[in-house]
Amino acid sequence: MSSDKTKRLRLNKWVGSDQVLRSEFNENFDKIDAYVDDSLAVKTTSVQLKQGLQVIDVNQSSPLNNVTIQGRTLVNLLGRAGGFEASDIAQWLKGAATLTSDTNTFVSGKSSGKMTTTEAKVCFIAQRFTFKKGKYYILIAETKNGTATTGVRIGNNDASSNWNTDTTKWTTQFVKVTYEKDDREDYVIFNCNGAAGQTGYVDNYRVYEITRAEYDAIDRMTLEQIAAKWPYVDDMKCVYSPYIVKHGENLLPPFTEWTRITTASKAIPTDPYKITFFVNGDGDFAAHNFRCVPNTIYTLKVDSLEHMYHGISKVNWNEAIISYTTEISFTFNSGNNTELSYVVKAKDKSKMGSLTNPMLCLGSEAKSFKPCNDDYLFFPNVNLASTVDGTVYDTLFQRDGKYWKQTRFKSMDLTGDLNWIRNGSWTGFKEAAILNFDTGAVGNSETVVRFDGKIIQTSIDTNNDTSNLQTTGHLLIRIPNADSGWGDAFTNLSNDEIKAYFYGWVMYDASNYPQPYNGSGTKAWGYRDPYGAGGLTGGTSTPPNFPAPGFTPYKLQYQLAAPIVEEVASEGGITLREGLNQVEVGTGMIVREKANPQINTGLGYAAINVKGSPNYSDLGALNKRNSKILVIFKNSRIDGNWTQKAGGGNGNYYVDTPIANFDPAAAYTVTYLALDQYTLSCNIPSLEATHPSNMKSAVDTLAAGQSDMAARVGALEITRAQRVQPQWIKPTLLNGWVNYGDGAYTDAGYFKDEFGIVHIRGLVKNGQLNASIFMLPLGYRPARAMVIPVATDGNGQLILGRLTIDFNGSVYHTLGGTGWFSLDGISFLAER
Repeated sequence: MSSDKTKRLRLNKWVGSDQVLRSEFNENFDKIDAYVDDSLAVKTTSVQLKQGLQVIDVNQSSPLNNVTIQGRTLVNLLGRAGGFEASDIAQWLKGAATLTSDTNTFVSGKSSGKMTTTEAKVCFIAQRFTFKKGKYYILIAETKNGTATTGVRIGNNDASSNWNTDTTKWTTQFVKVTYEKDDREDYVIFNCNGAAGQTGYVDNYRVYEITRAEYDAIDRMTLEQIAAKWPYVDDMKCVYSPYIVKHGENLLPPFTEWTRITTASKAIPTDPYKITFFVNGDGDFAAHNFRCVPNTIYTLKVDSLEHMYHGISKVNWNEAIISYTTEISFTFNSGNNTELSYVVKAKDKSKMGSLTNPMLCLGSEAKSFKPCNDDYLFFPNVNLASTVDGTVYDTLFQRDGKYWKQTRFKSMDLTGDLNWIRNGSWTGFKEAAILNFDTGAVGNSETVVRFDGKIIQTSIDTNNDTSNLQTTGHLLIRIPNADSGWGDAFTNLSNDEIKAYFYGWVMYDASNYPQPYNGSGTKAWGYRDPYGAGGLTGGTSTPPNFPAPGFTPYKLQYQLAAPIVEEVASEGGITLREGLNQVEVGTGMIVREKANPQINTGLGYAAINVKGSPNYSDLGALNKRNSKILVIFKNSRIDGNWTQKAGGGNGNYYVDTPIANFDPAAAYTVTYLALDQYTLSCNIPSLEATHPSNMKSAVDTLAAGQSDMAARVGALEITRAQRVQPQWIKPTLLNGWVNYGDGAYTDAGYFKDEFGIVHIRGLVKNGQLNASIFMLPLGYRPARAMVIPVATDGNGQLILGRLTIDFNGSVYHTLGGTGWFSLDGISFLAER
């Protein structure tokens, strides 16, 4: 037997005299050995994913691992004005023009700005703006010409884009601006030029401060790249609730989820993947709009096509990519499109037709039918922020089978719940402060957004409408009297009156409305008209301690001096299949939101997220408009009995199920993708991951994952078995209320358990009637005010009293004595 052996498998080599046969024989053995050697090495492939759809080609099925996401913060220096929703219109200055909210054509939200000229010249709408010396800016908007002779454009007094004359579609326009010598007080402008009465449209106007490198690179970028790098956000947004979706091999959903089926034309889904067109229909048309990667090959195949046509068109259903055909399969290129439509039609309306099992997949191969089955990886409620220049950022990363976040920034709402105090008064403005706000903060690192979406300046001087987060941790906010209603002569401002301002209330002189209060007469408070019509409403004579209707609080983001590493929740996992994979990266995934199903016994259905329907209450609508509903959970388990249907909901879809499948005693939750991304998040700047690229790496990864999972399950079981009751939190008692004391009775306290139930206990005494005993913080509050019967003192006798817990967190006495007042036995679900 030969002593000459291969390296890995130790296969015997031929040592005979025939040189040719020996060489060929040994070459085959060497190839086999090399293949095995390569297979047993640890090999992984790195992938870098961008926001949106993309295609990944992998050599074997394997899990996606080591996901790392970099944070980002985008600050739109125009605030929310550039969205041109109904409440934004009044913020714009007009020059020889009118501005209205147009709900018929828009890019995002519910409307755009429609400008109509009143004179035959270059007319404008504008926002006052300060361009800071040595800073770099980009102005971006989506515009569309209406009837203007010359067209529409954006810019400022020193730089403008070209005129856009296209009336058929929205076009991205941009201008870059910098001033090297001095600050420049100027305007951000939208122009429309033509005869009087002509029109133009604008939406998603944003102004971002950028770096010098970005400023220099802009001229080498396409409009698509500019729009993708700096998408529209209203005010300040960081990366929120990022997600990864690996779409199933079949990119078409069941017929119940199709974009359009003209059921009046007798086109009826008779099975999830079968549609039947009955005879004598009117139109006989069904279509589904699907997102696609530009310039990519796709193949469509059906199992059967009976008396039917099908094809691919643009989403207007008028421009064919693949003309209607009776062939059961065809291949097409998506071209420059990011969305196309698969359309089926009746070939002969006098005959019943059907189409079964449509299969749309990547590549040029027609594949056997499989139902749509996507993989998801969600990071619910995770915020990932950065500095404006992106040099410092939060990072999400994977370690030991868990996901972690290195936190460099904190974000929060500046509401009336915080410990605001008066800190000074000057002509035209006053200063509010929170002392020792965060001693771990980097001084002057803050960004503050006002209630109206405008970004206020960071300053340490006495400028009006500024913020200052000091190195000592004190937070100072300078508030214009024009916003607060505090007159120059009114200097003894109380802390409760400051808190009322941060709840959205404006002070005025009750005997001289709407003049500010100047220290004499009667104070009153009202809240701003949320649609910008001017004036105040909801007058009250005491400082309100709850949020004003429709009020959006100040927002704060700041940098931490030392990073914090903390575990974050994740849901799901991604397995890449061998070959081509269509992967989507995005943000704004709402995970397991509590649902409120509505029942219609006449129709025999329960529904979630129906809005504006005479058949169901709007109380069943989701909190955000949805782009797509992904999963319905019943008592934390996936409930597959619900059918997703296009239209009729708060957003793109709603779901319903026969009443027989609905359990009114169960808790239902919904995972869905938010439609209005600009109100929640900015885009992800960087997402990196790896996947095993050979058999050994895949097996090692699966083995490590199983070990990590076993460790986590074991830890969970031990934790449940040895669960420690949460500690009672001792609140700060207000308005004269004190604990009953003497050692025989429990002091006031509260805690929240693992199911989100808040528990309250204690015995208190001697406080003020109809005034807060204490305040519950955010996360410990009911959705709506609650009235609870309790035991209380009635002149030495036990009587029934009444406690109110308001949605703003106020726990207060509304009926009963003050000798003592019991808080024992109170519990409720925290929903706010």
